Amino acid sequence: MPGQRSASEFLRAGRYGVLATQSRSLPGYPFGSITPYVLSAAGEPVIYISTLAEHTRNINADPRVSLTVFDPADAADPQAGARLTWVADACALVPDAARMIAARYYRFFPAAAAYAGTHDFSFYALRLVRLRYIGGFGKIGWIEPQQIDLANPLADAEAGIVEHMNNDHADALRTYCRHFFGRDAQQAVLVGADADGVDLLADGTALRLPFTARATDSDALRQRLIELLRLAREASSRA
Repeated sequence: MPGQRSASEFLRAGRYGVLATQSRSLPGYPFGSITPYVLSAAGEPVIYISTLAEHTRNINADPRVSLTVFDPADAADPQAGARLTWVADACALVPDAARMIAARYYRFFPAAAAYAGTHDFSFYALRLVRLRYIGGFGKIGWIEPQQIDLANPLADAEAGIVEHMNNDHADALRTYCRHFFGRDAQQAVLVGADADGVDLLADGTALRLPFTARATDSDALRQRLIELLRLAREASSRA
């Protein structure tokens, strides 16, 4: 249940949020817009935005922003669901850092790759100042940057893990989708991996498969994936 997730687990499971910037057109007022994000190796939300967009113009004038993330599954009663507000400074990534995050971003959001050939889009990291997390009863409060660690210990190995799983274990990925999410996907692809879980696209739908124990290196990740596959296959054999 969402209320039992930590702030880091909740942020990792998200794919988009409401980006609030300081309006240039109406000084003193916030301007909100829906914005996709992925987490960098350091655990910072990274957004990919056009120079033509209102929020980009606002950021270039005043980098102070917030990103509010919520769970669409809580739409029937959103105030009872978990949500997180990431208060940050938006920083444009230098070319080397942008190249490093681009491949990950395009895996999570394949349609965004079409923008890569233009000069209108740039990557911005949201550098944390403070975050507010409401995760259920007894889980409400502010969290300081030093109190949360979202760095991905698998960042350097992630691209190879993704390639290996998609090329050699497509059946396992479809099994995960079928057993853990009830989706009989025609195409299931792995797009991300970190210590707390893996991210998939099942016929274009984003899915987050969390681990019950952290995987801080590639060997541990392999063991987690094998165990999840074993559980799924055993359940299927009993059905």
